[in-house]
Amino acid sequence: MFKPYMNDTESHAIHDLTVENSTDCINLYGNLQLTKDQVGLKAAKALQALLNEVVRSLESETDLPEIVMRAEAGEVENPFL
Repeated sequence: MFKPYMNDTESHAIHDLTVENSTDCINLYGNLQLTKDQVGLKAAKALQALLNEVVRSLESETDLPEIVMRAEAGEVENPFL
């Protein structure tokens, strides 16, 4: 089960949507189509469960800061060029 903000190595996928865990941030990227069928319903419920877990984790924090200052991601030189 996905445990939000617990480590910097865990990731989870819902179809083509990737959710990466970090100790100070949850990253969502990719593509997720919620089609009007059983497959779409299952994907929607998986996304809902994941986001509910994130909200629960945030709400349980007693000293949640107003904003987390994160280091700016710099540009990395392409090693294949």
